[in-house]
Amino acid sequence: MKQNYLLPHKFKKAGTIMFLPFLAVCVWLLLGPGECDYLKVPAFALFEDGYLFSTKSLTSTITDPINEIAMLGLLISIVFIALSKEKDEDEMVPVERQSAFIWSFWVTAALYSIGILFTFGMQFLNCTFAMPYVFFILYIIKFNLAMHKLRRELK
Repeated sequence: MKQNYLLPHKFKKAGTIMFLPFLAVCVWLLLGPGECDYLKVPAFALFEDGYLFSTKSLTSTITDPINEIAMLGLLISIVFIALSKEKDEDEMVPVERQSAFIWSFWVTAALYSIGILFTFGMQFLNCTFAMPYVFFILYIIKFNLAMHKLRRELK
């Protein structure tokens, strides 16, 4: 039995609508203030003050959840776009998905290698946080370009 783990096509539209606002907020936070102080709420924390080897773990902290909401919203939106079925899903689409996935994996690995070699300090942390998003965005671009080319050839 062949399993299909893709979401229904309507999730692609929802993800596309969500993508731009969350991307704008993430880019603004990345290039701008980095942190916001608009809303302070208590939140569960695995480690105190974000340090892995802190003395207190499984504690609570007071934080502004804008960063987390923006990053999670961006991740959900690109997952919706990347993992939704096409309207005209046929036997060629999985081949194009696989090809786009492998291509985006290699390009992301190359970009991450460049980041490891040439970024330092806090910019390296920003680079590390961006890489999972870069992978999905490259996959979406490559897959949609391949599907556009395939549809044009079939006409």
